[in-house]
Amino acid sequence: MLIVTIETCTDTSTMGLVRDGVVVAEGSFPSRYTLVKRFIPRLEWLLSEAGVSQDELQAVAVARGPGAFTGVRIGLAAAKTLAQWRQIPLVGVSTLEAIAYPFRRCADTLLAPMINARRQQAYTAFFRSEGGALRRLSADLVLSAEPFVEAVHQHIDGLPHLLLPGQADSLPPAFHESLPGVVCPVYSIITAHALAALATARLEQGDVDDPMTLAPIYLRSAAD
Repeated sequence: MLIVTIETCTDTSTMGLVRDGVVVAEGSFPSRYTLVKRFIPRLEWLLSEAGVSQDELQAVAVARGPGAFTGVRIGLAAAKTLAQWRQIPLVGVSTLEAIAYPFRRCADTLLAPMINARRQQAYTAFFRSEGGALRRLSADLVLSAEPFVEAVHQHIDGLPHLLLPGQADSLPPAFHESLPGVVCPVYSIITAHALAALATARLEQGDVDDPMTLAPIYLRSAAD
């Protein structure tokens, strides 16, 4: 299966092509704000790099938030347009789950992927490895430092390690204070492989999203 991946929720705008779990083309672009305007040329460039045609596209995987408010909206618009244009399935993926995915085999570890939400807050969620796969322990959240530390204590449940992939290193020191276990902040970005893998798991179950109703994960309004 050839899947197009789109991510515009974080500081880097990316598109990729993944065939049967193997990344065949991937590109990062300096600005998410021109993605819709230049979407087709960028898609054509990726197809050319991979040596495939538009007719071979079989699904679209898109990061649907949380993340930058405008970026979330732009990425979803591009993904919905492509899915409707090519009449192929669309799957929305949590940005936080995609960040956690590369660490799905970290045993005895609480995973708390983090995105800087500004205003002294972070977007986060909690996962752990179970049989080499991610087990979700919480919904996607937006938290300030004190509630975040409380949530870690609630979910760590005796695990000796706490891994904070994503943007934890850019958060205020209060987010790292009073954390239990061995804490490892790891800078990590969302990859085409992660988006495609999470989308494939749903596609294999026949679980797809309707382009007309798929909603972004904002967690708060643009005015908050």
